[in-house]
Amino acid sequence: MSGIKHIVDEAEWLSCKALGFVDYSPNIQMRLIDLLKAHFPGLELFKFLKEIDEMLKQMSPKKLTKVVSYNETAPFELVIQYYSEDHDDPDTGLSLSRTLIKNDSGKTAIHDFFRIPQAFRKGGHGKAILRYGLQQYMNVGVDNIKVHAALADGGFVWARAHFTAVDKKEVALILASAKLTLPANVFSKVKAIYDNYYSVEPQGRAFPINKWSQIREMETILRKSDWHGEIDLNNPEFLTRFKNYVTGQK
Repeated sequence: MSGIKHIVDEAEWLSCKALGFVDYSPNIQMRLIDLLKAHFPGLELFKFLKEIDEMLKQMSPKKLTKVVSYNETAPFELVIQYYSEDHDDPDTGLSLSRTLIKNDSGKTAIHDFFRIPQAFRKGGHGKAILRYGLQQYMNVGVDNIKVHAALADGGFVWARAHFTAVDKKEVALILASAKLTLPANVFSKVKAIYDNYYSVEPQGRAFPINKWSQIREMETILRKSDWHGEIDLNNPEFLTRFKNYVTGQK
């Protein structure tokens, strides 16, 4: 490999605009293409936006807003937003928000929000969006992906995707809910996973909540849960698990 990274130029940004995306960054002096060249080289912006657009535009008859915004001072940020006029509606709303951040500690991708209309759920669209994103994260050298699993079903979905839970207090609350809900024999399995991890890592920030998602009785509890998660893309084991998930291998 030559090691040469893709650089977004003016022609590519014009192609993005042809898809309906607009640049909304008031009072910013730096051009978007200059920010991408300086801080997010490797990002195939048109490819990423086209993949997102082709998947999502068919899901809503409502007016769609497609925005790319950015911050030209540290921490440098690139934000992609795609949403329907009724994006707040839990049944018909469409909304996607992804943020790339570069600071002194490295690069982070934040999965801020993702909602598709009820009629299109459970069709593999979530995995596809994760797959599109992961390719670009690898291109630009993202170190970790962060989520806040708080939306309906999100706690279960992100657990299945191999995100690890970073806040012990949040994990303990889920454990307490399980104790109130589950039969003793099932809860003992749930607690064993908790104890096995935190006995070795008392302040650990990578609780393997995916193991809970594999216990059938935990699904409802996780779907109603609220926790912050992360995937360390520099950890070969975590990266492999995530890759396998988004490509449908596991």
